[in-house]
Formats: sequence, structure tokens, C-alpha cells
Amino acid sequence: MSYLKIAGKWLAVLVAVAVGTVVGGMLGLAVFHPVLTPPPPHDGPLDVTQSMLLVSAVFAVLLSLIASRLRGSFWLRALVLFGVVYTITTVQSLDEAVYFRDYVKLSMPGIYMSAVSGLVRDALSALVAAWVWRGADGETERFTGLWWRVALIAPIYVVFYFAAGAWIAFQGEALRAYYDQGAHIDQTPLILFQVFRSLIWSAAAFAAVRQMTGPGWSRALIVGFSFSLFMATVLFVPNGFMLWDVRKFHMAEIGVSNLLFGFVAASILLGGRKIVTSSGD
Repeated sequence: MSYLKIAGKWLAVLVAVAVGTVVGGMLGLAVFHPVLTPPPPHDGPLDVTQSMLLVSAVFAVLLSLIASRLRGSFWLRALVLFGVVYTITTVQSLDEAVYFRDYVKLSMPGIYMSAVSGLVRDALSALVAAWVWRGADGETERFTGLWWRVALIAPIYVVFYFAAGAWIAFQGEALRAYYDQGAHIDQTPLILFQVFRSLIWSAAAFAAVRQMTGPGWSRALIVGFSFSLFMATVLFVPNGFMLWDVRKFHMAEIGVSNLLFGFVAASILLGGRKIVTSSGD
């Protein structure tokens, strides 16, 4: 495939992400009428327009990378793309926003608006990505030992989460102040909540590696970058409830921990991969 065709497909996905973002945001505003605090001027290295273009470009690259590896029918590929991306970008962001709602001053109408906006964006971009990137061929596979593998992934995620929080995020003075030094965060419920989130991460990782083709290491690397960049780049966008001095430490935290965790989780799941021969063995 020529570089021009690859660029054209990426551009089509980029347009879908950008259009979906605008339409989804307008729909969310019209339905839920959230009262949103405008971001302060010059909050971060990029303004809203620049950051949204960056987010759309990164999303288009990741969507194209995943879509070019997916096997199956058009609708199956579109469904997998939507499920993986919506889980990473929206579900796993908003569940924490709700959990830490005493600190993240985002109203429930704002949460609902974000959920609808992400749904429209990710559904449209998944359909376009599945359409422009045709299904890949690959050997039939089955996965074994999923239950114990997911059980192994859960504590690994908790370790990554708390280690990155302590060694990266909480190194920022502004972030510590934002969360009141963590003095009122009960650790036991938080651990249980992160175990629950690890199950969601495992489902997203399994959906991706199961439908992708190619060497196991490359699938795991794609999952790692997807877990990392889908979440981290959104933090470039200025908002009225979390300043850049806080967001930049969350960006570093998520960028590092999700990359490593995604790669490890996908590798564990791929460890149970078996090639199904014509005899079914």
C-alpha cells in the first residue's frame, strides 16, 4: 500500500474523529445543559483548538493502527474498535471522575455530556476506521486460562496504579494540593475500585488482542500505546475543573503506567493463545 493511500485513510479517520467530537459535544450540551466553567486563558502549552487537533490526530493514528490489524466482518471490526476506544477514553476516565467527584469539580450533567460526546465521537470514528481499513487475514486462534490470567492482571494493575500515583503524580505540588494531599482518600475502597477497573481494562485488552492479527509482541505494544495515549493526550485540552499544573502530572502518570500495564496485560492474555488447526487441535 502506498504512503498516499495510508495518509488518505488516516485523514478520513481524522475527519471522523473531529466531526464526531464537535457533533457529540453539541448533542451533549443540548440534552444535558451542563454548567461548565470556562478554562483560564493560557492554561497549558496548547489552546483548545490546537489541543483538539492534536487529540484528533493521535486518535486517528491509534484507530488506524488497530483497525489495520483487525480480522472479521465490517460490523465486528467496528464494534471492537468502538468498544475498545470508548472503554479507554470515556468509561475509564469518567468512572474516576465520579469516584473523585469531591475533588474533580465536574457536575453530573457534565459527566453525562462527556459520555454522550465520547459515544458519538467513538462510534463515528470506529465506523469510518473499519470501513477504510479492510479486515486483515490471520490464523484462527483460541485463548486458554482466561480466568486465572485476569486474576493475575488485577493485582498487577493495582501495583502500577499506586506506584505511578506515588512516584509520578504526587510529585507535583499543585496535584497534591488539588487532592488535599490525599488526606481524605480512603485507601481500602480505592483499592477495591481499582480492582474493578482492572477487570474493565482486561476486557478491553482481550477484545483487542483477540481480534488483531500479527505477532504477539506487536499486539501487546499496540494495546500499551492505546491504553496510554488515548487517555493521556486528552489531558492537553484545557478545561475549567483541572488546571495544567495538575493535568501534566496526570499525563505523565497515565502515559507511563498505562503503557507498561497495557503491554504486560496483553502479553499475559496472549500467553494463552493457541493456533487452531484444521483438525481443531
